[in-house]
Amino acid sequence: MDDFNSSVCVAKNKRATLERIEKYISSVYFTDCNLRGRLFKERLPIENIYYRACPLAACSDDSSSLVPSTYDDVKDDSKFEKISIGFQMHKTWSAHWIRLEVTIPEKWINEEVHLFFDCGGEALLWENGQPVQGLSGAEYQDRKNYVLLKKGVKATETQLRRTLYIQVSCTGMFGAGAKMMIAPPETDRTCTLQQAELVVVDRAVRDLILDLEVFHDMAKHLPEQSHRGFQALYLANQIVNRSIQPAVESSLVQCHLKAAEFFAERNGESQLTLYAAGHCHIDTAWLWRYKETVKKCARSWSSVLQLMEDYPELVFACSQAQQFEWVKEFYPDIFSRIQHMKERFVPVGGTWVEMDGNIPSGESFVRQFLYGQRFFEENFGAICNVFWLPDTFGYSAQLPQICKLSGVDFFLTQKISWNLVNKFPHHTFWWEGIDGSRMVTHFPPGDSYGMEGKVEELLKTSQNCLDKGRVREAVYLFGFGDGGGGPTADMIERLRRMQDNDGIPRVKFASPYAFFDNYRTESKTSQLCTWRGELYLELHQGTFTTHANVKRSNRKCEFALRNAETISSWNMLTRGHLEYPQSELNKAWKKLLLNQFHDVLPGTSIQTVYEDVHQYYKEIADSCNDVIERALAALLTGGQSENVYAVNTLSWTRREVVTLPNGENRVSTSQTLLDGSTVALAEAPSFGYAVIDGRTQHSQSVAASQNESGEITVENGILRAIIDAGGRVVSLKVKAASS
Repeated sequence: MDDFNSSVCVAKNKRATLERIEKYISSVYFTDCNLRGRLFKERLPIENIYYRACPLAACSDDSSSLVPSTYDDVKDDSKFEKISIGFQMHKTWSAHWIRLEVTIPEKWINEEVHLFFDCGGEALLWENGQPVQGLSGAEYQDRKNYVLLKKGVKATETQLRRTLYIQVSCTGMFGAGAKMMIAPPETDRTCTLQQAELVVVDRAVRDLILDLEVFHDMAKHLPEQSHRGFQALYLANQIVNRSIQPAVESSLVQCHLKAAEFFAERNGESQLTLYAAGHCHIDTAWLWRYKETVKKCARSWSSVLQLMEDYPELVFACSQAQQFEWVKEFYPDIFSRIQHMKERFVPVGGTWVEMDGNIPSGESFVRQFLYGQRFFEENFGAICNVFWLPDTFGYSAQLPQICKLSGVDFFLTQKISWNLVNKFPHHTFWWEGIDGSRMVTHFPPGDSYGMEGKVEELLKTSQNCLDKGRVREAVYLFGFGDGGGGPTADMIERLRRMQDNDGIPRVKFASPYAFFDNYRTESKTSQLCTWRGELYLELHQGTFTTHANVKRSNRKCEFALRNAETISSWNMLTRGHLEYPQSELNKAWKKLLLNQFHDVLPGTSIQTVYEDVHQYYKEIADSCNDVIERALAALLTGGQSENVYAVNTLSWTRREVVTLPNGENRVSTSQTLLDGSTVALAEAPSFGYAVIDGRTQHSQSVAASQNESGEITVENGILRAIIDAGGRVVSLKVKAASS
């Protein structure tokens, strides 16, 4: 091994050599003799496994309660029963607890020991009363292991004998769709305990597998004419030749050191720099309900915090104040750790949720920032300067103005890359709104917020960039997303190897703020092009109409909240009878903003989500009605008046037909309709109120006549309508135009 290049290394055929390397590290083929098959040195099944169903009623599949079960619910519980591999848990969305009594053999005291656990669903592991890491089972291979002992760190007696608690959710990472992901969920999903064992991991083998993954992908994806691609191919083939012999750790280490020399060959100054930030896009609701998202946040974010202990370079970008607030309320230990790591666990976005970008009112957009920025400032000491909306179905032209007024200078999304017809012409540019407000906007050229630390992704990001010559940097977001998960150790390890590796873009672990800091000077931004107006997504147009009742309820609640705030303000300013109901209105606004999430308001979630959504709309309406009734009772002469009032919360005088309260007959000019309701003509000044006293008259009298053929003519000073004997309107004219 002193002369690494002395071995015979003839690669006559690129495809055959690539195939050889691929099979050598495959987890599917030839694991009886390849390198992957040597990854686990020893295994030991865990014998002491115990189970109990979740003790909280809120954990049932049909409960809408957001309250998750935690360690405190089961720590002193005697109702655990012993189970074994093959045990099944039912039903969809239900919660369960498993306890593992772990004893690590003393002969493994200096080894790297992992727990491997697969329950067929999603899970959160607790140790010493703390949530420490999420675990993903069944078809998701990204995170089934938890490190119990690290190589070379001598274990204590306490570390060798441990009790672990695992909270299981009977659902997959992407819900429980029957036969396909976006199908209606199964009603009786089964999660089966498939694995619970201790495993000794060979770190030298793992390091070499990761080396070969990068070599293989460089050789495969760099241009055919690239010298660097063939250098990677030949070195990888040499490593296979050297390491394929009976396992000797020293030879594996030397192969890894040779790979490190290759990765240390630096890039030229002209290479694109990718600002790599971990990310975990969690849909606040989609193929699962709000209550499941609470647990998804805990599983994903605890895993990120665990990774940060081993990878000090990892920076993680995280949005949505609502999700932070849930974690703060239900998992305070995780939230406290996030606050402690706020320089690396970086809040972005500034909004309450990642909302729909088209349907909410302008006031709702403002409130998204008001409540979001307030939360981040109160809990992290600063507002967010980057608007973060990577998965929304289009963006209103009013957003740049609202962003700038909310203290936000930059915007990031990637969704416009989904356009069906027209490819958007830029990745880094000025976005200008309807009032002329501008913000530097970036679309990660890799067209994804869920990269996996692969060579192919880095090359695509560089090649796909549409602003070559104007920019020298781009954002690269890595980590499993949509259903949660986040970055993994393997992703970070691969990116470590590619930080400054000749032939591929540079990688710099950094936050999105560091990227946008490059665009604070005129010398940089003057080179950027400008896009004016709406960022329209040429896809998912059905989101403008689907679940129309949800959209109607959203608008009615927006109106109700405005009325409640306006009337409460009048009362406080003019009468001072009641304290302003800030707490009630805050709760109502937060529910409305939550329901404006980009997979809820557009109508793209499963049916059970909308059961929760409509319940929230009802609670908002009830709360607003209660606030309005209390304020009016105090405002209108202390509720002692015998009069009936018309209240106008708009900024112009209104003269309209109004429906009177049930049983009201004190207005002399009222009229009873066929449905039994009573209406009257009322007039009220802008931002004011007036008594409905019957003195308000129609400005145009109404006349009706019938001719011999049975046609009825109805007219006033403006309109003339003719209705035939069958009840059909056969003519409707504006009299001024028809005269």
